[in-house]
Amino acid sequence: MELCALNVLSQVENKVGFDNIIGLNHIDAYFQSEPDWDDSPIVVNGASDLFVKVLGEKGKHSRAIFGVEKLPRNFSVGLTATFTIKEK
Repeated sequence: MELCALNVLSQVENKVGFDNIIGLNHIDAYFQSEPDWDDSPIVVNGASDLFVKVLGEKGKHSRAIFGVEKLPRNFSVGLTATFTIKEK
């Protein structure tokens, strides 16, 4: 999940720039999971911790975690992030 967060941060820096970020609002984390597995917060902590490490206070966010049977293209994890950016 940390690699997903790194990819998000790369796109944000490339398209918007960290200086234009007001804050990270929310992330939705998806991962392939067995029905009885319940350690998903540990997996998503990798992404949450990286956002805070890179963005500081602006990286604090809420999150939702979804264990699913299958993701497109047989990906094992997916991450969606919503940011607030400065007006130009």
